Amino acid sequence: MKTNETNPEEINKAGVEPTPQQESPNENETLETSAEQSQKKKHPLKKMLVFLLVAAVVVVPAMLIIKSCQQKANDEEYYAYTYGEEPSDGYVSYKKGKSNIINPTTKEVIVKDIDWCHYSSNSDEDPIVLFAKDGKRGFCNIATNEIIVSPTTYTKAWVFSEGLAAVERKGYIGFVNTSGQVAIDFKYSYRGNNLYEFVFHNGYCVVADSSNKIGVINQKGRWVIKPLYDDIELTKDYAIVYKEGEFKKQIDFQGHILQDGIIDDIYDLHYDVQYTDLQTGEPSVGYAKNDNFYEYRVGQYSGLIDSRGKIITPPIYTDISGITSTLFRARLQDWTSIVIIDTKGNVISTIAK
Repeated sequence: MKTNETNPEEINKAGVEPTPQQESPNENETLETSAEQSQKKKHPLKKMLVFLLVAAVVVVPAMLIIKSCQQKANDEEYYAYTYGEEPSDGYVSYKKGKSNIINPTTKEVIVKDIDWCHYSSNSDEDPIVLFAKDGKRGFCNIATNEIIVSPTTYTKAWVFSEGLAAVERKGYIGFVNTSGQVAIDFKYSYRGNNLYEFVFHNGYCVVADSSNKIGVINQKGRWVIKPLYDDIELTKDYAIVYKEGEFKKQIDFQGHILQDGIIDDIYDLHYDVQYTDLQTGEPSVGYAKNDNFYEYRVGQYSGLIDSRGKIITPPIYTDISGITSTLFRARLQDWTSIVIIDTKGNVISTIAK
């Protein structure tokens, strides 16, 4: 019997003869299929890039707009606080170019259209503001909404301290209390004092008499340190007083001198010396420190003192410098004239410039 023979090459690896449906694709078909699959893989990447681009175009400007709005809100809030679209949280409101004093709690306006003001907390119960309006000075209590002193009488006034505030009338200083009444009469000279003078510290205040010498008064207006001085510094328990041309003194508030001969500082003196330079053999000029004499300072003036603490001259010169180890140049208070003094303070020559 004749049998049908099959070419072994036509049998696939599984031992099955190929059928028309099972024929392997050719090379071109394989390349085409790979290209299509690759193209399909690229589509999600393109979509992602497009999405990111759209987000950048839409989201970033939106964020900038939001940030701008927030900044604008902050700016408006700052402007409102500072320039007064709304009353501030403090005691002054600014509105339409006008300044008003307000109650910081209720925001009620106490004084309208002021020139300037200065707050001085006399106590927690009596927070009092000094203000200026139309060239006059006044006081108001920002807790009680009370105008203590109307801006009609005084052209100069100072801040409250320890229940009293200085006011000026006809060139003299008096003091009013927190009710606006004159507590200390007008008998102290006005000397162009600034806003922070005429302040009581621990019950005492520095003021001047009619001769423009200064002393210290208590809260009743009585002199506790007589007006004999050019400058006074107050501490809790005593005062340092100074008169030009003299030493400073430490005085208590009963007028007793606790210590005299107080100075501000002491400085070395130097003078020129000639010597021969050892390297060049040429004459040279240097300076040497004087170990026997020093310049001391009291206020704005200087004097000469020796190394044993003996005062050679009172503090009557504007400065002192060395000429030699035993001669000194001392400038007078006119700042132009110079005298030469010796180790005993004697003037041995005068030079006018």
